[in-house]
Amino acid sequence: MVLPSKMPQLADLDLLLSVASCGSVGKAAQAHSLSQPAASTRISAMERRLGLRLLERSPSGSTLTEEGEMLAKYARNVMQAARELLEFGSRARSSEAKRIRVGGTPTISEHLIPDWLNRSWFSFGEARVEVQTGSVDELRQSILSSDVDVVFIDGWGPSSGKGWRQQDRDGVVTRYICDDQLAVVVGSMHPWAARTTPLTMSELAAAPLALRERGSGLREFTNRLLKAAGAPQAYIELPSTGAIKQAVATSQRVTVLNASTVRAELEDGRLHLVAVDQAMPSRPIYAAWSEQRGLPEYAADLVDVATSKGPSKPAIESIHKPRPITTRTRPPNALAVDAREAIA
Repeated sequence: MVLPSKMPQLADLDLLLSVASCGSVGKAAQAHSLSQPAASTRISAMERRLGLRLLERSPSGSTLTEEGEMLAKYARNVMQAARELLEFGSRARSSEAKRIRVGGTPTISEHLIPDWLNRSWFSFGEARVEVQTGSVDELRQSILSSDVDVVFIDGWGPSSGKGWRQQDRDGVVTRYICDDQLAVVVGSMHPWAARTTPLTMSELAAAPLALRERGSGLREFTNRLLKAAGAPQAYIELPSTGAIKQAVATSQRVTVLNASTVRAELEDGRLHLVAVDQAMPSRPIYAAWSEQRGLPEYAADLVDVATSKGPSKPAIESIHKPRPITTRTRPPNALAVDAREAIA
């Protein structure tokens, strides 16, 4: 509703209550850090707006009229509601300051964001963290509608060559985090787990593969990688990275996954990286947030952690460089051990 012009100001109602409590306009003015004439003028102005006589003025002081007492009764309720409103705002700001709402594309939400949180002081429970996932377009809408504080997206940015159009990026701030590189992965029982020479793309295309479904970003990158060697000859399609890792770990199949998604499996030996004879494609990862709202404190801390903890491009690239074969004795899985250490 639109308040009528005669509606009293909260400060004037508070002043009226002080007159009732102190017994004079002068003492009430002093309590409100006003001069007596200024306080008297404000009370008089309120009387004119309401068309009521609120005070009985005398040389010994001021008391409320019957109408003034009635107004004071309502004013006390109004002032109490105002105090509760201010207390609510204070609590809400305090709660908001301890909450961070994070969004990410599926791979990042599943594999990278939990790692960033666990490797920072967020894991000590000082903030309430809410993580959601979605497509790049869905996350952009979440930014613009203030449903998230920060999102992490892959495959989009100044160096990616595709993604949102320039007009779609209006109102959104982005920051480069890292590159997430593709890696050839096999199970521990696969012969390639102990391979000491780089794999060719022709060999990879001819192997039984486990691939993501058509239309996924990872499948697009894999197809691009194998394009020169021809279409894969034998493969299964699975709808999630977790399903692919499970299938590869227990079979003779081979897959191509983002290096960030296989850290745990490499560390415990369930999966092994296979060196290849060429540089592997990568997808840039970016943080994005609302230009208008800015980046809240906890969200800014998480972006800093992601930048410092994200998979480093040189470390991941090093696993794909051809390694010279020496005559000294090496354990059968030395290449895989080196690869795991390279991205750790």
